[in-house]
Amino acid sequence: GSPFLLTQCANIHYQLRNFAAAHRILQELHNDMPYRLDAMDVYSNILYVQEDAISLSQLAHVAVHVDKYRPETSCIIGNYYSLKQQRAKAIQAFQRALAMDRTYVSAWTLMGHEYVEWKQTAHAMEAYRRAVQVAPRDYRAWYGLGQ
Repeated sequence: GSPFLLTQCANIHYQLRNFAAAHRILQELHNDMPYRLDAMDVYSNILYVQEDAISLSQLAHVAVHVDKYRPETSCIIGNYYSLKQQRAKAIQAFQRALAMDRTYVSAWTLMGHEYVEWKQTAHAMEAYRRAVQVAPRDYRAWYGLGQ
């Protein structure tokens, strides 16, 4: 199938929290087209949830090699540092993604999660608020605000 349609299918599975199906599709896309970074941030979220540090590290290295100036690349790096409990580096990576794209909901939300882990509630609330402003229907940011 077309990479675009496969990506949309993976995103649907991801939103439905069917991580196994999303993982399979995104892994296949990545293997077939390693220079394509579209939705690889979603793939990195799945690898994070699965605590697969090795695959996440490999994905980060490939993304940096392909295009270190894509917001997705910084988000992937942020997920890697978050998995390694390196909060400051994770936040810095998400901030770098946001410097490239202020409407990047995933980066706002993930940065909010990092601030929660760091017990910096005011910063977390601000990050979640920004995510909700950009995408009012994104449940992840609302969930963060509700915590």
